Amino acid sequence: SPQAHCSVERAALIGGVKFKAIPSDGKFAMRASALQEALQQDKAAGLVPFFVVATLGTTPCCSFDRLSEVGPLCNWEDLWLHVDAAYAGSAFICPEFRHLLDGVELGGPTLSCPRSGAVSNSNSRRADERDVLTRVRKRADLTGAFKLDPVYLQHSHQDSGLITDYRHWQLPLGRRFRSLKMWFVFRLYGVTGLQAHIRKHVRLAHEFEAAVQRDPRFEICAEVTLGLVCFRLKGSNKLNEDLLDRINGAKEIHLVPCHLRDKFVLRFAICSRAAESAHVQRA
Repeated sequence: SPQAHCSVERAALIGGVKFKAIPSDGKFAMRASALQEALQQDKAAGLVPFFVVATLGTTPCCSFDRLSEVGPLCNWEDLWLHVDAAYAGSAFICPEFRHLLDGVELGGPTLSCPRSGAVSNSNSRRADERDVLTRVRKRADLTGAFKLDPVYLQHSHQDSGLITDYRHWQLPLGRRFRSLKMWFVFRLYGVTGLQAHIRKHVRLAHEFEAAVQRDPRFEICAEVTLGLVCFRLKGSNKLNEDLLDRINGAKEIHLVPCHLRDKFVLRFAICSRAAESAHVQRA
């Protein structure tokens, strides 16, 4: 959808394939009807659709594409369905959010970035090296694509199931032990601790949403589901651009904007492990 992360379009550029954004509905979600129409148009133009990206928790406004609709259509059309849950994936540790996963079993890989919603720090300062968790339905599709197994890389444990040869899952032969950081987080917080952390962020986001709604000068621009609130002053885009410059210029809080269709929108995101109600009220 137009709300998909820009890395999706960048991947299409790198892969040398055509890219099309599927129009979203009133809640900024991809629906099967719009996807079906795009598929028919592409086929009529002589193109071969093969890959669909659905997002759970889009970057601009945390919208959720309808996997329960898109998944069956992709299976029927024999399309690879990739599910991007980079932001929202961590929230599914809470049972009350798992309905948003309906249809995920119909997709191929699902990825989640634990630093977005959980309490893991980023792998490094470079955004293109962030840690990502990936779930795949059929691992052989990935591990068999570029598999080479010369005798000098073989070892006695490679078929035991005890050790994962990451050289078969990626382009480099080796990698750093990034999952150790997540292991420490799981040991420190546990399931109940992580659930409490997610729920706290959601509660704080709704607290900010309520404050915005009490002021008639402002409007909420998208449904608040997790820790993100999209809002703006009622008025022109220029008015909101000037407001954002003043807020960020004061250097007390930092907001990152987005475009929702033709509107320039401000985004208030609960990100810090240490965030409390006092910080929301101050903001």
